[in-house]
Amino acid sequence: AMISHLASLSEERLILSFAPKTLAYSVLKRIGELFPGPSKATRAYLHAEDDVEACLKRNGFKVVKKEMTATSFYFSRLFEAVRE
Repeated sequence: AMISHLASLSEERLILSFAPKTLAYSVLKRIGELFPGPSKATRAYLHAEDDVEACLKRNGFKVVKKEMTATSFYFSRLFEAVRE
């Protein structure tokens, strides 16, 4: 729903940053949830790249660039999409 809303606001280009859903990141998030305290597990929702790309396509966009960003404890996937 959020991607569809953002797509409706964009005239030409949309740049999205999201936490990619991979086995490794899913396991790390699950381990973090086992420990008490708010700083142990990320509150980020993990999204499958194929799902994000399919949603963009349904809303008239084509992904033209993909990048990964990361620091020692943060990661995200960047998609640049343009109207088809």
